[in-house]
Amino acid sequence: MANNTNVAVKAEDKFTGVATIEERGDYVGRGSENVTTDDLAIPRLKLLQMINPEVEPGNPKQVEGAQAGMIMNSVTEELYTSLFLINLSFTKKIVVWRKRKLGGGMVGSYDTEQEALDALEEQGLAVKDHDISENPTHLVLLLDDEGNPKSVALLDMPGVKVKKSRIWNTLINDEEKQGNPRFGCVWQLGVVSESNSSGNFFNYDVSLVAHAPDELYDQAVEMYSALFSSKTEAA
Repeated sequence: MANNTNVAVKAEDKFTGVATIEERGDYVGRGSENVTTDDLAIPRLKLLQMINPEVEPGNPKQVEGAQAGMIMNSVTEELYTSLFLINLSFTKKIVVWRKRKLGGGMVGSYDTEQEALDALEEQGLAVKDHDISENPTHLVLLLDDEGNPKSVALLDMPGVKVKKSRIWNTLINDEEKQGNPRFGCVWQLGVVSESNSSGNFFNYDVSLVAHAPDELYDQAVEMYSALFSSKTEAA
């Protein structure tokens, strides 16, 4: 540990005299002209449960400060008890998983259940050895504490979260009927404790906060366009 510290200190001493961010502002973007949103890693939001390694003391994957019931950014490992966001788009896939007792792991992701069944048959895999589940995914624009755009993230809502996803889409559909686009609303993503025959667990809770102010709405439109314009042109 001491050796690592010494190396870090020497590195800091070596790279001194750095200009301020303001002095370098004119060069931002140079060299990254060909980097598009497709070249960036979009983080996923993960609702931590008691069984997750991120909350298990001593586990190599444990995240400092993580507790069951928190929402974690998979890339930055930031932790939230709730957060504000704008829903940019929605997709749904059918995911095939190998049963946990047989080793677990994802087999593939498909547009329909029939495609999933056909894929298993083509690979000579038994349906009884796999779980086929619906995986709704919301692409969201995260907002900081001041209500400004921070980053985009993927919010998966499979299993017990499917019902929450449907309710959210219904609320968004109601807004659209009134002329308000999908990305014209600010939502609060929170966490609630629930239970079923399998036991207790944490689930998402989504509530409408407000219609996005004009400036925030324009930023959401810009982000949506940046993410989907290249896909539209390619099609």
